[in-house]
Amino acid sequence: MTESISVHQHFADSAQLLNECADLLAEPIAEVAQGILMALMSDGKLLIAGNGAYASLANTLAAYMVTRLQQERMALAALSLCNNPSVLSILTDSGPNDMFAKQIHALGKQHDMLCVLSADGQNINLISAIKTAHERDMRVLAITGGSGGEVAGLLRDDDLWLNVPGDHPLRVLEAHQVTIHALCAQIDQLLLGGI
Repeated sequence: MTESISVHQHFADSAQLLNECADLLAEPIAEVAQGILMALMSDGKLLIAGNGAYASLANTLAAYMVTRLQQERMALAALSLCNNPSVLSILTDSGPNDMFAKQIHALGKQHDMLCVLSADGQNINLISAIKTAHERDMRVLAITGGSGGEVAGLLRDDDLWLNVPGDHPLRVLEAHQVTIHALCAQIDQLLLGGI
């Protein structure tokens, strides 16, 4: 009986946070979708970074951008910085705090946008990535939870921020997955005109 209560509680807690996010993030997601498309239309690309489960979410977001969410459309320029095991293993050996920053130095340019994904906004390598992106005159999109941590403190006025108001890492991750789906659906809607 205890297990079933626990299982039900997982779903209930997730649903509660998702309901909060539906109202809180609807307008910011629409703004972020427009910001991403503006970057792409200026010959920019979306570079995406995250750690652990967020590396998988970064890969998923890049895949949705390059291919599609639900409907066929033009490919959009996006690259996950979590994908190349050779680059990541060398950078991890030489300094894990720079594993994304070095890639941004190599690949990033003005009009590109950096998207960082984090449950708490305290990842040192993401903080370093944001600083490097700003040095390259890149706009930043932070997708965080809780207070947004140090990542939120680094954001400039023209940067974008989607923040899930939760502190439980699993619930925040679940909400971030839905946020990514909603964001990609909004991008598709802007491109295709009313899905």
